Amino acid sequence: MILRWKTVLVICAAMLLSCKSKEGEIMKTETVATCVADAGCTFYSVDLTRAEIDQLLNKSGFFATAKAEAVLVITECVPVIEEEQTREAIHTKYGGSGEAPSGEGFDFRNYLLQHACLTFPNHTKRIDYTAVDKKQGKTVQGYSFLNIKAREAFIPNESFIKLLEDAEGIVQVDAFMRDRVMIQYLVDPEGNKWEIRMDIGMTYGPSPEDVDNLAHFNQQFKKTGNRARFLQTALYSEEYAGKDAEGADMNIWLVPSADVMLPPDEFAMVGFLNIGYIQLGGVTYLMHKFTSSLFDVEVTSIQNDEYSFDPTGYRPFSLPGF
Repeated sequence: MILRWKTVLVICAAMLLSCKSKEGEIMKTETVATCVADAGCTFYSVDLTRAEIDQLLNKSGFFATAKAEAVLVITECVPVIEEEQTREAIHTKYGGSGEAPSGEGFDFRNYLLQHACLTFPNHTKRIDYTAVDKKQGKTVQGYSFLNIKAREAFIPNESFIKLLEDAEGIVQVDAFMRDRVMIQYLVDPEGNKWEIRMDIGMTYGPSPEDVDNLAHFNQQFKKTGNRARFLQTALYSEEYAGKDAEGADMNIWLVPSADVMLPPDEFAMVGFLNIGYIQLGGVTYLMHKFTSSLFDVEVTSIQNDEYSFDPTGYRPFSLPGF
Protein backbone atom coordinates (compact mmCIF):
# COMPACT_ATOMS: atom_id res chain seq x y z
CA MET A 1 0.00 0.00 0.00
CA ILE A 2 2.84 2.39 0.84
CA LEU A 3 4.59 1.56 -2.42
CA ARG A 4 1.39 2.18 -4.34
CA TRP A 5 0.95 5.64 -2.80
CA LYS A 6 4.57 6.48 -3.59
CA THR A 7 3.95 5.46 -7.21
CA VAL A 8 0.89 7.71 -7.42
CA LEU A 9 2.83 10.63 -5.96
CA VAL A 10 5.63 10.12 -8.47
CA ILE A 11 3.11 10.05 -11.33
CA CYS A 12 1.41 13.22 -10.04
CA ALA A 13 4.76 14.97 -9.66
CA ALA A 14 5.71 14.01 -13.20
CA MET A 15 2.37 15.30 -14.50
CA LEU A 16 2.78 18.53 -12.56
CA LEU A 17 6.27 19.10 -13.98
CA SER A 18 4.96 18.34 -17.45
CA CYS A 19 2.15 20.86 -17.04
CA LYS A 20 4.57 23.52 -15.80
CA SER A 21 6.93 22.81 -18.66
CA LYS A 22 4.08 23.06 -21.16
CA GLU A 23 2.74 26.15 -19.47
CA GLY A 24 6.19 27.73 -19.61
CA GLU A 25 6.38 26.97 -23.31
CA ILE A 26 2.97 28.56 -23.97
CA MET A 27 3.79 31.63 -21.89
CA LYS A 28 7.09 32.31 -23.70
CA THR A 29 6.70 35.67 -25.40
CA GLU A 30 8.61 37.97 -27.73
CA THR A 31 8.90 41.73 -27.38
CA VAL A 32 7.46 43.95 -30.12
CA ALA A 33 7.56 47.75 -30.05
CA THR A 34 5.41 50.08 -32.14
CA CYS A 35 7.21 53.40 -32.60
CA VAL A 36 6.14 56.79 -33.93
CA ALA A 37 8.56 59.56 -34.84
CA ASP A 38 8.93 62.21 -32.12
CA ALA A 39 6.49 60.31 -29.91
CA GLY A 40 8.47 57.27 -28.83
CA CYS A 41 7.52 53.62 -28.55
CA THR A 42 5.15 51.30 -26.76
CA PHE A 43 6.42 47.82 -25.92
CA TYR A 44 4.28 44.69 -26.00
CA SER A 45 4.72 41.02 -25.21
CA VAL A 46 3.29 38.79 -27.94
CA ASP A 47 2.71 35.08 -27.56
CA LEU A 48 3.99 34.20 -31.01
CA THR A 49 7.16 32.33 -31.89
CA ARG A 50 9.78 34.13 -33.91
CA ALA A 51 9.10 31.79 -36.79
CA GLU A 52 5.42 32.78 -36.71
CA ILE A 53 6.35 36.47 -36.63
CA ASP A 54 8.66 36.00 -39.63
CA GLN A 55 5.88 34.21 -41.48
CA LEU A 56 3.48 37.09 -40.89
CA LEU A 57 6.15 39.55 -42.07
CA ASN A 58 6.95 37.35 -45.08
CA LYS A 59 10.63 37.49 -44.07
CA SER A 60 12.08 34.02 -43.63
CA GLY A 61 14.85 33.84 -41.02
CA PHE A 62 14.49 37.53 -40.12
CA PHE A 63 13.57 37.74 -36.42
CA ALA A 64 14.30 34.05 -35.87
CA THR A 65 18.04 34.59 -36.28
CA ALA A 66 18.27 37.63 -33.99
CA LYS A 67 19.81 37.52 -30.53
CA ALA A 68 17.73 36.18 -27.65
CA GLU A 69 17.19 39.64 -26.11
CA ALA A 70 16.34 41.34 -29.41
CA VAL A 71 13.33 43.63 -29.76
CA LEU A 72 11.28 43.83 -32.96
CA VAL A 73 10.46 47.46 -33.74
CA ILE A 74 7.64 48.35 -36.14
CA THR A 75 7.60 51.92 -37.47
CA GLU A 76 5.57 52.97 -40.50
CA CYS A 77 5.12 49.25 -41.30
CA VAL A 78 8.88 48.70 -41.49
CA PRO A 79 10.24 45.98 -39.17
CA VAL A 80 13.63 46.69 -37.61
CA ILE A 81 15.53 44.46 -35.20
CA GLU A 82 17.20 46.15 -32.22
CA GLU A 83 19.73 43.86 -30.56
CA GLU A 84 22.10 46.09 -28.66
CA GLN A 85 19.84 48.76 -27.13
CA THR A 86 17.67 48.86 -24.03
CA ARG A 87 13.97 49.67 -24.17
CA GLU A 88 14.67 53.15 -22.85
CA ALA A 89 17.30 53.76 -25.52
CA ILE A 90 14.93 52.63 -28.28
CA HIS A 91 12.13 54.76 -26.84
CA THR A 92 14.43 57.80 -26.72
CA LYS A 93 15.71 57.26 -30.26
CA TYR A 94 12.17 57.67 -31.59
CA GLY A 95 11.57 60.85 -29.63
CA GLY A 96 10.15 59.45 -26.41
CA SER A 97 11.07 60.59 -22.92
CA GLY A 98 11.00 59.03 -19.49
CA GLU A 99 10.34 55.37 -18.85
CA ALA A 100 9.53 53.24 -21.88
CA PRO A 101 5.79 52.42 -21.68
CA SER A 102 4.40 48.90 -21.90
CA GLY A 103 1.04 48.02 -23.41
CA GLU A 104 -1.34 45.08 -23.14
CA GLY A 105 -3.66 43.19 -25.43
CA PHE A 106 -1.56 43.68 -28.55
CA ASP A 107 -2.70 41.58 -31.53
CA PHE A 108 0.24 41.47 -33.92
CA ARG A 109 -1.74 40.01 -36.81
CA ASN A 110 -4.52 42.59 -36.57
CA TYR A 111 -1.99 45.41 -36.28
CA LEU A 112 -0.34 44.41 -39.56
CA LEU A 113 -3.72 44.12 -41.29
CA GLN A 114 -5.20 47.35 -39.92
CA HIS A 115 -2.13 49.36 -40.90
CA ALA A 116 -1.94 47.71 -44.36
CA CYS A 117 1.56 46.53 -43.50
CA LEU A 118 1.10 43.32 -45.46
CA THR A 119 0.44 45.18 -48.72
CA PHE A 120 3.41 46.10 -50.87
CA PRO A 121 2.04 47.73 -54.02
CA ASN A 122 5.50 48.64 -55.38
CA HIS A 123 4.17 51.83 -56.95
CA THR A 124 6.28 53.77 -59.42
CA LYS A 125 8.48 56.26 -57.57
CA ARG A 126 9.46 59.78 -58.51
CA ILE A 127 12.85 60.34 -56.92
CA ASP A 128 14.25 63.86 -56.58
CA TYR A 129 17.99 64.12 -56.02
CA THR A 130 21.03 66.34 -55.77
CA ALA A 131 24.05 65.16 -57.74
CA VAL A 132 27.60 66.46 -57.45
CA ASP A 133 30.02 65.78 -60.30
CA LYS A 134 33.40 66.44 -58.71
CA LYS A 135 35.25 65.99 -61.99
CA GLN A 136 33.25 68.73 -63.72
CA GLY A 137 32.87 70.74 -60.54
CA LYS A 138 29.12 71.16 -60.79
CA THR A 139 26.07 70.42 -58.67
CA VAL A 140 22.66 69.76 -60.21
CA GLN A 141 19.17 69.00 -58.95
CA GLY A 142 16.95 66.65 -60.90
CA TYR A 143 14.51 63.77 -60.72
CA SER A 144 13.89 60.40 -62.29
CA PHE A 145 11.28 57.65 -62.08
CA LEU A 146 11.77 54.06 -60.97
CA ASN A 147 9.09 51.62 -62.15
CA ILE A 148 9.48 48.45 -60.09
CA LYS A 149 6.75 46.50 -61.92
CA ALA A 150 7.93 47.38 -65.44
CA ARG A 151 11.56 47.06 -64.33
CA GLU A 152 12.66 50.32 -65.89
CA ALA A 153 13.80 53.81 -64.99
CA PHE A 154 12.82 56.97 -66.86
CA ILE A 155 14.85 60.18 -66.84
CA PRO A 156 13.06 63.20 -68.36
CA ASN A 157 14.89 65.69 -70.55
CA GLU A 158 14.94 68.49 -67.99
CA SER A 159 16.96 66.30 -65.62
CA PHE A 160 19.07 64.21 -67.98
CA ILE A 161 20.43 67.05 -70.08
CA LYS A 162 21.86 68.76 -66.98
CA LEU A 163 24.29 65.89 -66.49
CA LEU A 164 25.68 65.74 -70.02
CA GLU A 165 29.26 66.94 -70.32
CA ASP A 166 28.55 68.45 -73.73
CA ALA A 167 24.92 69.17 -74.58
CA GLU A 168 25.80 71.32 -77.62
CA GLY A 169 23.74 70.27 -80.63
CA ILE A 170 21.07 68.61 -78.51
CA VAL A 171 17.62 70.09 -78.16
CA GLN A 172 16.03 67.35 -76.12
CA VAL A 173 16.99 63.95 -74.72
CA ASP A 174 14.76 61.67 -72.66
CA ALA A 175 16.15 58.36 -71.44
CA PHE A 176 15.05 54.92 -70.24
CA MET A 177 17.06 52.24 -68.45
CA ARG A 178 15.96 48.66 -69.13
CA ASP A 179 17.80 45.35 -68.77
CA ARG A 180 21.19 47.03 -68.29
CA VAL A 181 20.74 49.10 -71.46
CA MET A 182 20.16 52.86 -71.62
CA ILE A 183 17.88 54.05 -74.42
CA GLN A 184 18.16 57.74 -75.23
CA TYR A 185 15.53 59.53 -77.32
CA LEU A 186 17.31 62.54 -78.77
CA VAL A 187 16.07 65.51 -80.80
CA ASP A 188 18.75 67.47 -82.69
CA PRO A 189 18.56 71.16 -83.75
CA GLU A 190 17.15 70.16 -87.17
CA GLY A 191 14.27 68.37 -85.50
CA ASN A 192 15.51 64.90 -86.30
CA LYS A 193 14.54 62.26 -83.78
CA TRP A 194 17.05 59.56 -82.87
CA GLU A 195 17.01 56.47 -80.69
CA ILE A 196 20.42 55.65 -79.23
CA ARG A 197 21.12 52.47 -77.26
CA MET A 198 24.20 51.82 -75.12
CA ASP A 199 25.28 49.51 -72.33
CA ILE A 200 24.69 50.81 -68.80
CA GLY A 201 28.44 50.77 -68.17
CA MET A 202 28.88 53.57 -70.73
CA THR A 203 26.39 55.90 -69.12
CA TYR A 204 26.73 58.80 -66.76
CA GLY A 205 27.35 58.35 -63.03
CA PRO A 206 28.50 55.48 -60.76
CA SER A 207 28.74 52.01 -62.25
CA PRO A 208 25.83 49.65 -61.43
CA GLU A 209 28.39 46.97 -60.56
CA ASP A 210 29.25 49.06 -57.50
CA VAL A 211 26.09 47.87 -55.77
CA ASP A 212 24.24 45.55 -58.16
CA ASN A 213 25.89 42.36 -56.95
CA LEU A 214 25.22 40.67 -53.60
CA ALA A 215 28.58 38.90 -53.37
CA HIS A 216 30.44 42.14 -54.10
CA PHE A 217 28.34 44.04 -51.58
CA ASN A 218 28.83 41.50 -48.78
CA GLN A 219 32.56 41.35 -49.44
CA GLN A 220 33.23 45.06 -49.88
CA PHE A 221 30.69 46.99 -47.78
CA LYS A 222 30.42 47.10 -43.99
CA LYS A 223 28.38 49.21 -41.57
CA THR A 224 30.19 52.22 -40.16
CA GLY A 225 27.87 52.69 -37.18
CA ASN A 226 26.65 56.07 -38.44
CA ARG A 227 22.87 56.53 -38.41
CA ALA A 228 20.59 59.42 -39.39
CA ARG A 229 16.88 60.14 -39.77
CA PHE A 230 15.71 59.70 -43.35
CA LEU A 231 14.07 62.89 -44.59
CA GLN A 232 10.92 63.66 -42.54
CA THR A 233 10.08 60.05 -41.67
CA ALA A 234 10.51 58.00 -38.50
CA LEU A 235 12.93 55.71 -40.31
CA TYR A 236 16.65 55.64 -39.66
CA SER A 237 19.27 55.26 -42.38
CA GLU A 238 22.61 53.50 -41.87
CA GLU A 239 25.92 54.11 -43.60
CA TYR A 240 28.01 51.39 -45.28
CA ALA A 241 31.61 51.94 -46.35
CA GLY A 242 33.32 49.92 -49.04
CA LYS A 243 34.91 49.84 -52.47
CA ASP A 244 33.34 50.36 -55.87
CA ALA A 245 33.93 48.07 -58.86
CA GLU A 246 37.26 49.76 -59.54
CA GLY A 247 38.49 49.57 -55.95
CA ALA A 248 37.89 53.22 -55.05
CA ASP A 249 36.34 54.22 -51.72
CA MET A 250 32.55 54.54 -51.75
CA ASN A 251 29.97 55.11 -49.00
CA ILE A 252 26.33 54.09 -49.30
CA TRP A 253 23.37 54.93 -47.07
CA LEU A 254 20.49 52.44 -46.75
CA VAL A 255 17.06 52.93 -45.20
CA PRO A 256 14.39 50.20 -44.81
CA SER A 257 11.60 50.56 -47.37
CA ALA A 258 8.06 51.00 -46.09
CA ASP A 259 6.21 50.20 -49.34
CA VAL A 260 8.54 48.37 -51.73
CA MET A 261 9.46 44.70 -51.45
CA LEU A 262 11.79 42.97 -53.88
CA PRO A 263 11.19 39.30 -54.71
CA PRO A 264 13.00 36.87 -52.37
CA ASP A 265 15.52 35.83 -55.06
CA GLU A 266 16.39 39.36 -56.21
CA PHE A 267 19.22 41.42 -54.74
CA ALA A 268 18.82 44.79 -56.45
CA MET A 269 16.55 46.96 -58.57
CA VAL A 270 18.45 50.17 -59.24
CA GLY A 271 17.64 53.12 -61.44
CA PHE A 272 19.37 56.28 -62.58
CA LEU A 273 22.58 57.17 -60.73
CA ASN A 274 22.29 53.89 -58.79
CA ILE A 275 19.33 55.19 -56.79
CA GLY A 276 17.06 52.25 -56.10
CA TYR A 277 16.48 49.24 -53.89
CA ILE A 278 18.51 46.30 -52.62
CA GLN A 279 17.58 43.37 -50.40
CA LEU A 280 19.66 42.26 -47.43
CA GLY A 281 18.56 39.55 -45.02
CA GLY A 282 15.02 39.52 -46.35
CA VAL A 283 14.58 43.29 -45.92
CA THR A 284 14.28 45.70 -48.87
CA TYR A 285 16.28 48.91 -48.46
CA LEU A 286 16.30 52.16 -50.41
CA MET A 287 19.79 53.21 -51.48
CA HIS A 288 19.35 56.93 -51.13
CA LYS A 289 22.85 58.37 -50.79
CA PHE A 290 26.28 57.73 -52.33
CA THR A 291 29.58 59.47 -51.76
CA SER A 292 32.78 58.80 -53.68
CA SER A 293 35.89 60.59 -54.86
CA LEU A 294 34.28 61.50 -58.17
CA PHE A 295 30.54 61.59 -57.68
CA ASP A 296 27.98 62.18 -54.90
CA VAL A 297 24.22 61.57 -55.07
CA GLU A 298 21.55 62.14 -52.42
CA VAL A 299 17.78 61.68 -52.54
CA THR A 300 15.93 64.83 -51.43
CA SER A 301 12.38 63.48 -51.77
CA ILE A 302 10.55 60.35 -52.91
CA GLN A 303 6.87 59.88 -53.72
CA ASN A 304 4.45 57.80 -55.79
CA ASP A 305 4.01 59.25 -59.27
CA GLU A 306 3.59 58.31 -62.94
CA TYR A 307 5.32 59.23 -66.22
CA SER A 308 4.61 58.95 -69.94
CA PHE A 309 6.68 59.18 -73.11
CA ASP A 310 5.83 58.52 -76.77
CA PRO A 311 8.78 57.05 -78.75
CA THR A 312 6.90 57.22 -82.06
CA GLY A 313 8.96 58.73 -84.87
CA TYR A 314 12.42 58.12 -83.39
CA ARG A 315 14.88 56.37 -85.73
CA PRO A 316 17.73 54.07 -84.58
CA PHE A 317 21.11 55.78 -84.54
CA SER A 318 24.37 53.84 -84.61
CA LEU A 319 27.37 55.26 -82.80
CA PRO A 320 30.67 54.98 -84.74
CA GLY A 321 32.60 51.92 -83.67
CA PHE A 322 29.58 50.09 -82.19
